[in-house]
Amino acid sequence: MARIWHRTFRDFFSIRRLWLFPLLAGFFWFLTLTILMIRWLSLGRPQYPGQMNPYVPFVSDIAAQTFKPVFVVGCAATGVTFFGAVFAVHHVRYSPRFYGLADDAPWRQTTSLVALVAGLAAAVSLVFLSIFDTDDAHVRHRHLLMGTFGGLFVSAVTTTAVWWDQIWGPAVFVGLRKWCLFNTFLVLCQFGCGVAFVALMYNGYYKSSGILEWCLTYLGSFWLASFVGFTMFREGYEPRIEEEDERQPLLV
Repeated sequence: MARIWHRTFRDFFSIRRLWLFPLLAGFFWFLTLTILMIRWLSLGRPQYPGQMNPYVPFVSDIAAQTFKPVFVVGCAATGVTFFGAVFAVHHVRYSPRFYGLADDAPWRQTTSLVALVAGLAAAVSLVFLSIFDTDDAHVRHRHLLMGTFGGLFVSAVTTTAVWWDQIWGPAVFVGLRKWCLFNTFLVLCQFGCGVAFVALMYNGYYKSSGILEWCLTYLGSFWLASFVGFTMFREGYEPRIEEEDERQPLLV
């Protein structure tokens, strides 16, 4: 159990390029949302058939209409790079060529595997959601949406749990704590927005819930991009434990 992750995943590609996964995932999702929003505004803010929210359409309301190909491509690109980002942020923790925490607690390595499986489930659900999300398939849409958000929630919580030691424990790698704090802050913001969104929507506050859904989805793009700080490898630098002067810092 002591080296679960390291034995499962070896370094089989350039670890110095792993930061591209979270950067691209955040960019693709942000771009997809922005294109949909601009499309809705450019058409004069129409109300679509079957739109439950009369004030602000949900993301799926716009995506299920004529701009569906953009949503499919955007979700496919986001899903692939999101899974890559989840893999990257856990792989660098145990890789001897990066942080090298191969002797990490067994429960953390097992939790990393759970995060990876949940991330894969979320990515697959997101792609299928974009393909099968139509205005006449409400039940299927609900199931796929639950799969996407459920996978994202489990992946976010387990990833936060794995990296929690870099927030409250002794500072091990220079500059990493601030990225862990920022990432955890975004997770908490998303959780708060998600709870408020559900509460407002089921109590009939559609305008507020619609705005919150867009805030929640946009926050997701910044959450994804924040993993760049975990995975950025700077040429010519090595990991350094704080207060250890003989090594150079990996993250600043």
